[in-house]
Amino acid sequence: KGAGYSSIVVSNAAGVKQYVQLVGQGVIGVRASDGKFLWGYDGVANGTANIPTPIPTGDYVFCSTGYNTGSALLHLTKDGEGVKAEEVYFLPGNVMQNKHGGMVLVDGHVYCGHGNGSGIPICVELKTGDVKWGGDKRGPGSGEAAVIYADGHIIYRFQDGTVASVEATPAEMKVKGSFKPAFQQGKSWAHPIIANGRLYLREQDKLMCYDLREST
Repeated sequence: KGAGYSSIVVSNAAGVKQYVQLVGQGVIGVRASDGKFLWGYDGVANGTANIPTPIPTGDYVFCSTGYNTGSALLHLTKDGEGVKAEEVYFLPGNVMQNKHGGMVLVDGHVYCGHGNGSGIPICVELKTGDVKWGGDKRGPGSGEAAVIYADGHIIYRFQDGTVASVEATPAEMKVKGSFKPAFQQGKSWAHPIIANGRLYLREQDKLMCYDLREST
């Protein structure tokens, strides 16, 4: 099965520049110089849709999918002329699964929406897989949650349109504020974007812009 949703990301794990992507059969890595297949991992593959973009960091790759599948941390090491991927840990779907909406890595912790259609805010320590908070308590909004990081905060955009700011700390879930945009229709799945201090939200055929800068 080919690629469907996940973006390609660059990794230099094991000293080899490679392109990493979540495709229909799992996560793969191909050498950037010639396109040679290096490694594959199918532990997070499901038969419906493999969506979230993996997170490469150093010699590791964190990946997750929904549909009650789960998440995994992979360690990439040199293997002769190639690279091999070894599973460090696997988190079952009831512990941590990101269906879509993406994940962000901040100071060694992964933040995202957890659940198969729930988007429940969660924070997981990358190196251990320990859940620091969340996963069992709904956030200010409902449905899937798309995320972005800015200035020490995770911006969650929920399926019902709600936008919330959560402090990026593993200590506890600290919601700093939330609001409902001026327009919401259907399922708000488009990822939020921040540029030059402004938050951009696409809602179906409309685009909304909110100024996040402090007034002077």
